[in-house]
Amino acid sequence: MNADVGGKMEKTCASCKKIFTPRPAVINQQYCSNPECQKMRKRKWQQEKLATDGDYREAQAKAQKEWCSKNKDYWKDYRKRNPAYTERNRKKQRQRNLLRRLKPEIAKIAKMDEQKAENAITPGRYVLKPVCHEKIAKMDAFIVEIDVISRGCSTAAQRS
Repeated sequence: MNADVGGKMEKTCASCKKIFTPRPAVINQQYCSNPECQKMRKRKWQQEKLATDGDYREAQAKAQKEWCSKNKDYWKDYRKRNPAYTERNRKKQRQRNLLRRLKPEIAKIAKMDEQKAENAITPGRYVLKPVCHEKIAKMDAFIVEIDVISRGCSTAAQRS
């Protein structure tokens, strides 16, 4: 809302909704000078820039990676300094894990192309033979055993 009061244009801040007088040097000023409103302005600008500018997004990712490599213990120290945050985060993770176990169809993370259990091959022994076979006798068929490996390949490697 814009209002002309005594020759001065007043606006409503897009963040706190309070009336303010824009600075003449700032074209189309939408936020008042309150530090919290200025943080909101910068946050919105950065979100828009990240969403629309690939070069900016790439530069930010590179800067983040460099900062993390220089501050390797930051999160470990942060968790030590903020035990309430750490405990809250652990509780929320336990809830997410429980939801994932109870309702896997709801709590999928990002496996859109995973094989469904009902479509999986049942473990057991099978005859493996070529589909196109020129010979009449099936002398080159193999008997194979198929096992389900749920965590890594260590069990399969041990059998070999």
